[in-house]
Amino acid sequence: MFRRIWNKYKASLKKDVLVHILVILGLIGMTCILLSSCLEETEQNSEIPEQADVSADPEAYRQALQTQLSEMLSRIDGVGRAEVLVTLRGSEAYHYAQDADSRYVTVGGSQKEALVESVSLPAVTGVVVACEGGGAGTVQEIVYQTVSVACGLKLSQIYVTKLDAN
Repeated sequence: MFRRIWNKYKASLKKDVLVHILVILGLIGMTCILLSSCLEETEQNSEIPEQADVSADPEAYRQALQTQLSEMLSRIDGVGRAEVLVTLRGSEAYHYAQDADSRYVTVGGSQKEALVESVSLPAVTGVVVACEGGGAGTVQEIVYQTVSVACGLKLSQIYVTKLDAN
């Protein structure tokens, strides 16, 4: 049976070489996509423990954001030294696992505790940036766009000004 299928394939191969080449290339492409998605999942899973340390304390989270933004902005041409203030709304929120009957899933022996499914960090509500180059309109625009993208904020939630020389 296999030999009969192979002979039919061989006969059609001579007629439609281009179609078969495209099918083979398509299969190779799908295999590459499948392999790359598997590699991305392992890379993303390795980053989770690093973020867990910051999420334990909203103030530590705010400080880390301020430091990262300040360092990033200082590296942009024309910005110079930058000081950043980040404001947050609320605190971290815990989301608990529920079963099909909307009851919380519990773990533990004698002291049952609800199973935490995920933790949401406080929302960033605004950012103030004071930088040496903040007096120039082009630098201000770059800072506005950078902070907007980095924090997912509207431009109206960001304020950029020139840093005092003192």
